Amino acid sequence: MSASTVTEHTPAPSTPYSYIREKMLGLMQALAEGIRIDSLMADQLSQISDRARLSNEDEMADGLLDVTRQHRVAVLEGQGRLAALEARYAILFPDEA
Repeated sequence: MSASTVTEHTPAPSTPYSYIREKMLGLMQALAEGIRIDSLMADQLSQISDRARLSNEDEMADGLLDVTRQHRVAVLEGQGRLAALEARYAILFPDEA
């Protein structure tokens, strides 16, 4: 077996920042998924609120709208966190951004 064959199958040594990189990528994926879920929840609750209002269930509709707003705020907060993390990632790992 030649030396080049051995080095081709030897895993590259882990960089000191590979753990941080993996954790940041995982966190970005989790944030993106949370944003997606909050957005879907807001959309669904808004539709249910509209149906409740059409059924003259104003108190229920108002309550659902409050929860809808909470999810919309969570989307905005998540987008801000994700943008900040992406900016930090681009600084730490400029070759991958």
